[in-house]
Amino acid sequence: NPTQYVKNEEMTGELMTAKTIFKNEDGRLFRHLRYTYTYDNENRVASKEASKWDSVKEAWVPYFKMNVEYSNNEIAVNYARWNSKSNAYDSNIQKSVYALNDANATLMLASTK
Repeated sequence: NPTQYVKNEEMTGELMTAKTIFKNEDGRLFRHLRYTYTYDNENRVASKEASKWDSVKEAWVPYFKMNVEYSNNEIAVNYARWNSKSNAYDSNIQKSVYALNDANATLMLASTK
C-alpha cells in the first residue's frame, strides 16, 4: 500500500507562496514537507526553500534552498542543503546554468558546478 500524500497550497493572488505536503496514513494526515517560494518583480520564482517536519521537536527544520537568477540568455539555479552545525545553507552546494532560446524556453543544461 503506497503512501499517499495530500498537499495544501497557499496563494497570494496568482502566486503560490507556500505548499505543505502531508502523509496520509489511513485517513490521518501527518506533516511531511513544506516549501516556501519568493518571486522577483516579474513574478518569476526567485527562491524555493524546503523544510522537513521533525516530530520530536514539533517544528519545521530547514532542508534545502534553491535560488534562481535570471539573465538575458540563461537561468542559474543555486542549490544548497541545510547544515545544522553552521546553521546555514552551505552544504552540498551545486549550481546549474540553463541556456534559453529567443522565446525564453530552456534549451539545455549549459553547465554544472
